[in-house]
Amino acid sequence: MILVDNTKVCPAIVHFAYQNMLEDSKVPQQIRQVFDGTRFSEFHTFQNDVLVVWIGLGEEDTLTLTHVKSAAALAAKTMHKLKQAEYQVDASEIIRLYGLDSIYDLTSGMMLGLYQFEGYYQTAKEKYQYTAYLQGFESPYQEEFQDVVDKSAVVSNYIMMARDWVNTPGNLLNPLTFTEQIISAAKDVGCETKVVEAEQAKELGMNLFLSVGLSSGYPCKLAVLRYMGNPDDKEVTALIGKGVTLDTGGYSLKTNAGLINTKCDMGGAAAVTAAICALAKNKAQANVVAVVPVVENRLSNTSSVPGDVITAMNGKTVEIFSSDAEGRLILADAITYAIRIEKADRIVDVATLTGAIANAYGNIRAGVMTNNDCFEDELLRAGARAGEKYVDLPTDEEYQDMLKGRVADLVNSARYGCGSIVAGLFLREFVENHPWIHLDIAGVADVSKPVYEFQSEGATGASTATMYFLLDRHFTAADRY
Repeated sequence: MILVDNTKVCPAIVHFAYQNMLEDSKVPQQIRQVFDGTRFSEFHTFQNDVLVVWIGLGEEDTLTLTHVKSAAALAAKTMHKLKQAEYQVDASEIIRLYGLDSIYDLTSGMMLGLYQFEGYYQTAKEKYQYTAYLQGFESPYQEEFQDVVDKSAVVSNYIMMARDWVNTPGNLLNPLTFTEQIISAAKDVGCETKVVEAEQAKELGMNLFLSVGLSSGYPCKLAVLRYMGNPDDKEVTALIGKGVTLDTGGYSLKTNAGLINTKCDMGGAAAVTAAICALAKNKAQANVVAVVPVVENRLSNTSSVPGDVITAMNGKTVEIFSSDAEGRLILADAITYAIRIEKADRIVDVATLTGAIANAYGNIRAGVMTNNDCFEDELLRAGARAGEKYVDLPTDEEYQDMLKGRVADLVNSARYGCGSIVAGLFLREFVENHPWIHLDIAGVADVSKPVYEFQSEGATGASTATMYFLLDRHFTAADRY
């Protein structure tokens, strides 16, 4: 729990200090001999029976709010390690620089830094209960600061929900149980919900979706969540999330190494569900529909075989070149559903789509592709606010030939290179000239080695906060390019 209270006195306190301002700060002379304030350095001692923890911020003029989030995560981890259940966080040096805009990063850093997947151990891990008192603001603004803390905590809680889902093994989170959990989470915050079953999908002509979903013994589902929080605005944004709970690759079978992490292939579905739930919980002024196709990609006698030709919901024919390029198939029909059935005005699709994006940009940047530069600018600003990084993928017309099937309108996989670009351009074929953004989060959705202090091994909840800030324009207004 994080509370805003300038007057609370606890047996432990965290201070932050800039490397270039130690002499002007509260850091005692004797501590400056062993603590130099370099970024993410840490030192703790006792002063008058109070545990004092110092966290270095580095040079002030190079500090970003992502650094603030990592510093807050390090502070929370240190207090956990030192078994402090109640402590103060003196954020005055950060608030002086960034004001109200730093509160999201302080809150989310502390919460996400403490995230650990519970796992399935015979003896459950003991849960850490704590209360942190955020201090260092002007007293008249306590209520305003607490409101931002509370809203930030909601976003962080749903990021952690997304992390939990992505970290759950595929045998324990199948299309049936995942859909149930999606619907339950959405109903809890007042969203309208609907589930499109396979029979209805067949009537709608969603054959791309079914070509993957019917490969499994578990029934495929299309979860639809609606939150209409701004009745004065007619614009509806659709969030489409890839929900492949287990991906064997089908007849284009993955290697053993590739199979180990296929439980993560529903990171897009987890992110869009978390985003719409956070928007609804915080009563954001936004109109959002989330369309989440949930399937397994299995090798079975009902699986698609490379060379098959399938007709999409929008009538286009697709030649299957690889049954391991299944995510774009289910997303394509979900996009058509969002436009034709849900009447969405603009589209954001989010998916752990291609290994190519991870090979190119690692765990640092997700790929972004668009047909509308103004819409993309909105998203990049939201990503900057969320502290999530993206790289723009090209849409040059010369790439278009790579989409042509040998005996059909389209092929579902690049036959030679440019895998991430071809995947995104494939999806563009289904947006019917609506403003559209594609996010390929395959490289950033989970990490074997954390990049930031607010990450842990495994799922990151990537793009949840970006979508939240894209649609909640009244949260806070920081720009961080």
